[in-house]
Amino acid sequence: MEPVEAVRMPAGEARDLTVNDFALTVASPNGTGSQTSNLVLLRTLFDMGIPVTGKNLFPSNIQGLPTWFTIRLSRAGYLARKDGAEILVCMNPATAADDMAGMEAGGIVLHDAAIPVAAVRPDVTYYALPIRDLIKPLGVSAALRPYVSNMAYVGALAWMLDIPLARIRQALSGQLSGKAKAVQLNMQMITAAHEWCGTAYDNAGPYRVAPMSGYNEGRILVEGNTAAALGCAFGGVNLVSWYP
Repeated sequence: MEPVEAVRMPAGEARDLTVNDFALTVASPNGTGSQTSNLVLLRTLFDMGIPVTGKNLFPSNIQGLPTWFTIRLSRAGYLARKDGAEILVCMNPATAADDMAGMEAGGIVLHDAAIPVAAVRPDVTYYALPIRDLIKPLGVSAALRPYVSNMAYVGALAWMLDIPLARIRQALSGQLSGKAKAVQLNMQMITAAHEWCGTAYDNAGPYRVAPMSGYNEGRILVEGNTAAALGCAFGGVNLVSWYP
């Protein structure tokens, strides 16, 4: 294991916090654009120098059926997926009960206020996010609403984990390169959720992130499909075909 420089917490931070060492799971319906939101989070954490890995978990299914995305942060550099999660983003009412069962005791559930999950587990903390109310002022079309809605949990997690919004914008701009209007619209949703959480809740959760150095230097963040394609190209393969 390569040495990793100690985490630099903000000056004056005295609380007993778990920093850069937890897992989170996003549960959402397939085909709602959550992959973009999840990759923005992953890019942000990687750009902050944090050892992080993401995994998309989904059966071979159609739009509307369940999908999950797991992110693990490990200041020691461990990248294997954990069985449970300390933070759950619950965006799919169809799987909410099962998703609750996999939570670590003492964890945090961030959920769409339209999903009634707060009575399921008495040993976790719930943060409800009024996504329908937050998106109304943005005037988003019905076709785009599900995609932009997912950016609400990006903003809420930025508030909860102390991620600067400038870091989120940088990652969003990279993910949606060349799409300035889309970046602006999604950033509006992220900012609205961030500001709403800051007004509605005290940030009493124990999980935070902070910049690190000494691990991600010289590394790149790449999705599995891209890595496979590059491997094929450099290996001399002329044609690859697969589903989907």
